[in-house]
Amino acid sequence: MPSHLRPGLTPGEASHICMEQCRAMCCRGPLLLELKPSELPSFKEDSDGLGLDLVVRRAADGGGWIRFTDYRGEMCPMLDPDTFECRIYDHRPSRCREFPEKPTPGCAISGG
Repeated sequence: MPSHLRPGLTPGEASHICMEQCRAMCCRGPLLLELKPSELPSFKEDSDGLGLDLVVRRAADGGGWIRFTDYRGEMCPMLDPDTFECRIYDHRPSRCREFPEKPTPGCAISGG
């Protein structure tokens, strides 16, 4: 868990806040998710396993970008639209693992 999260907050408490209080706002809206070259194959595999049609914009470095507006509800394709739980949480991309990288207004787990 990133060190900038609210002091004393456990991973379970952070997940509860994300799913129940803010409803995973960081995973919804007109956002882009950057995937490193090493992350793209497993992200595609997870997408296939969930029966999703993945739309990847390729990056020059071999990675890619996922545009949330390409999916129902303008959300990350890996976000369960009913529970707001990440369906690949245990092996989510590094960008997701690092978020939030600083206190973010409205983000209860970042202290913002």
